[in-house]
Amino acid sequence: MLPSIFNTCVPREEILSGELSTELFAAKLRLVVEGTAPLVYQDANTFFANTFPTDGLRTLIKEVFGRLTKVSAGSPIIRLETSFGGGKTHDEIALWHICRQGRGIEGLSRFADSTLIPARPIQVAAMRLRRRCANACQDLDPINGVYHSETGVTTYTLWGEIAYQIGGIEGYQLLRGSDEKKVSPGTQVLERLTGGQPTLILLDEIAEHLRRTRGVQVVDSNLAGQVVDFLFALMDLAASCNHLVFVYSLASAADTFGQETTEIREAIQAAARQESILSPSTDVEIYNIVKQRLFTSVSEKAATDAAKEYLGAYRNSRINLPDGCKDASYTTAIRLWRQRFAIADSYPFHPELFNLLTKKIASIREFQRTRGALRLLAAVVRHLWQDTGAWIPTIAPHHIPVGMDAKITDDLTSRLQRPLMRNPIQADIYNPDGREAYAERARRGMAGSR
Repeated sequence: MLPSIFNTCVPREEILSGELSTELFAAKLRLVVEGTAPLVYQDANTFFANTFPTDGLRTLIKEVFGRLTKVSAGSPIIRLETSFGGGKTHDEIALWHICRQGRGIEGLSRFADSTLIPARPIQVAAMRLRRRCANACQDLDPINGVYHSETGVTTYTLWGEIAYQIGGIEGYQLLRGSDEKKVSPGTQVLERLTGGQPTLILLDEIAEHLRRTRGVQVVDSNLAGQVVDFLFALMDLAASCNHLVFVYSLASAADTFGQETTEIREAIQAAARQESILSPSTDVEIYNIVKQRLFTSVSEKAATDAAKEYLGAYRNSRINLPDGCKDASYTTAIRLWRQRFAIADSYPFHPELFNLLTKKIASIREFQRTRGALRLLAAVVRHLWQDTGAWIPTIAPHHIPVGMDAKITDDLTSRLQRPLMRNPIQADIYNPDGREAYAERARRGMAGSR
């Protein structure tokens, strides 16, 4: 018989302690830049200890810092392309930390060769420009500006904020005229701003900012046109020198701001010819991201044994089972194109649980794939570890305490804009008001027949 997960896996302390606030699973680039993010994101050592080195993140680090350290050619312009909640903010935070602390961060060998990591801090400016997403982000106000209380400087535009982050008051003075007049600066002044030093500029979710700047009149045009001109100039400079890397992300064409995304792509098409397009995390890597974040240790032997045991049970079963689960590939190594998760790799979670979260529930936009899976599975782990006397070989879909745990029920109903789903949950799965649901009556009937 397989051992219980309580004997083979050790959850992180913050998971068991109930510290499941939204902030722990909602990475916010702005808060990290300001120095006010939760410890798990703000402290570089803690951040990387909790981060799984996906192929996308390793490639991103190699491309960015290979160029900035002149170890390799790298890419001057990188666009992060992923679905909402797919890990790009997390990867942007990783770049920020490496820029600020370089080789002083512990455990970076899991992510890149040490020769790629800068020996000293390098210049970096980072902004997340989407504010009407869940957990509102950076609000770059082109009318009232962003006030920096530590110096009294107020910035109004992308280029003004970038100049301030890179060079402080002195850097801002270089572009102050362009910022106050809201006119895009040219490449010469941007080159003076970087001073020939290794520099990384991160802009996340530009499309919504473009929509908001359309209503701001600038000479005979509007601020949106100036933003596009600035992006073009920034890309042109990055492509023509070897000390500047520009990393940015756009919403997909199917997003709320898809029209703006299309306009930006068309406008900067010529300058973006040298860009590389990277996906921070693949579907197959999400279970590793989740395991790294939720557990301090997971027994590899238990994972291998579980794969063998499940394969034998599935092959000997006479009932209908999900397609492919009787194949050896279902319980051992799975190729990316198979879009299934191996039991050995997903352990202690059953692959069908990941399939449920990353395919079915993730089709609901409000769920936010990686972040939503982290938040929900963290709550499930904490719920299960309240009774370690039970025998649980793997965590499966039926272990989600829908109806029994108010927080989890809220996450799967109200948070996903599906409040009416509470009615079938109370009728069919579990009713906290005392009236038995259908599943409870069925379970009682099965227990009485034994």
